[in-house]
Amino acid sequence: MSINRLLVIADYTERVESFAKRVLELGIEVVGHGEAYRRLSEKGYPIQPLFSSGEPKADIKGNIPDCATDPYFYILFRMKTELQESTPLFDMIFADFPKLGRVGSPSTFSPVAEEETVPSCVTLLRNVAKDFRNIATIVDESDFDWVVSSLAECGDIPLQGRRQLSLKVFSEILKFDTQTYNAFSLLFADESRKHLSLEKALLLQYGANPHQEAYVATLSGEDHLLRHLHGVKKGNMTTRRIIDLYKGIRFARELKEPAGVYIRHGNPLWVAVAPGESDYAALIRILKDESVSGGVLVINHTVNRAIVELIRRLPVELVAYNREIESEASPLQDSVIQSVYAYDLWKPSEWEYTYLDGCFVVQERDTEVRQDRFRKLKEELFDPLVEKELITAFQVSKLTRSDSVVLLAGSQTAGIGAGQMLRLDAFEIALSQAKRRGFAIKDTVFATDGAILDAELFARVLNSGVRGMVFPSVTKTNQRIAALMAESKVPILLSNHRHFT
Repeated sequence: MSINRLLVIADYTERVESFAKRVLELGIEVVGHGEAYRRLSEKGYPIQPLFSSGEPKADIKGNIPDCATDPYFYILFRMKTELQESTPLFDMIFADFPKLGRVGSPSTFSPVAEEETVPSCVTLLRNVAKDFRNIATIVDESDFDWVVSSLAECGDIPLQGRRQLSLKVFSEILKFDTQTYNAFSLLFADESRKHLSLEKALLLQYGANPHQEAYVATLSGEDHLLRHLHGVKKGNMTTRRIIDLYKGIRFARELKEPAGVYIRHGNPLWVAVAPGESDYAALIRILKDESVSGGVLVINHTVNRAIVELIRRLPVELVAYNREIESEASPLQDSVIQSVYAYDLWKPSEWEYTYLDGCFVVQERDTEVRQDRFRKLKEELFDPLVEKELITAFQVSKLTRSDSVVLLAGSQTAGIGAGQMLRLDAFEIALSQAKRRGFAIKDTVFATDGAILDAELFARVLNSGVRGMVFPSVTKTNQRIAALMAESKVPILLSNHRHFT
């Protein structure tokens, strides 16, 4: 045996250049491909290209492999047809072994599919390592020196040395296979990647557009909303209804008080804590006066026959009630309301996912409102009732949307402004709603989940006549706002951090 031709298919390093130079000086032909070949050729080394004839030869059936994108496949093809070759393609090979990312952290793992040549590279190295008697395989630059010494001494690599080189290849293959197994286990088992496995669970209607497909997909192995919904009276479920239903249930749950929540187009239009007959009668009047229909009502409080009869008269599309009040709410199934559902309370996910065409924004939910995180600006202005109303109003604002404004009158919302670019506009919407619905502004408290940095908004709220304000404090504020706060005669409650929902 003797070494006549070395194949280098690797990235360029100074060690690789030195190795190729020393091998060439021994009269051994060097064939190359990839970065190392390009760099060595540019430096004038007499290295031959792997694809010297332009294309690989066809096999006996006339099949020609695609060597342009996968040189390893071409080498495997040549190895299978070398019995027909007068000169073997190589009898010694140096190749980079494919590397995966650190599999201890799923976020650093690069899927094998991202590098199409990885599988064929590993397959090639498996084949040549098994054929160690005919091919010496090097994957570690630390072996260069003793290999060159052996070649200089006897023109070959002893059988024991070939075995050692092959054992190193198989050791790398074992590491690679283990990494691949662990990485794919993390990929499909790690909680943060469960969105990769989706199952179509519920077909939806996308509004009135029959050309748009819509459905609810569930995450494999994850508890979800559909497991806890029980159809009492099933109507057509649309995209808007399922979203409003989910938001309403989460809203009622995270409010942590018995409540009724009316959701329309993703935002609450009305929220009441422990609502009674008068509250639902007021809601009927509000919806009638404002010509509002549709939406979802979520009930998470006890009801009586009179309340149920009032709910039956609401022009809503869907009503969902806590299953604990199923017997009291059963008359709703005979109403004109299109859909009625009972729901169980489940442990909701601690994470929010927003899909951005191939990637996700993943954010931990902000569900906490603690009274010890509030500070009273002038404690002498407070009484227990106004403090309770302010905290409830702040909870509603936090659960609605960032930069929302809530006016609360007693136990129910008088007006809610949400989805605006400016909080001043959100306040004007909430103020307009409250006046239109017949609430006296002097009986409402103001809440927003964002710090007030606009002196005009601050003055506008104070001048409106609200009986209290709550908003997150800031470390710095302008002098005008500071002066207005100091002169204020209404209770001001400050939260020590901003909320984002």
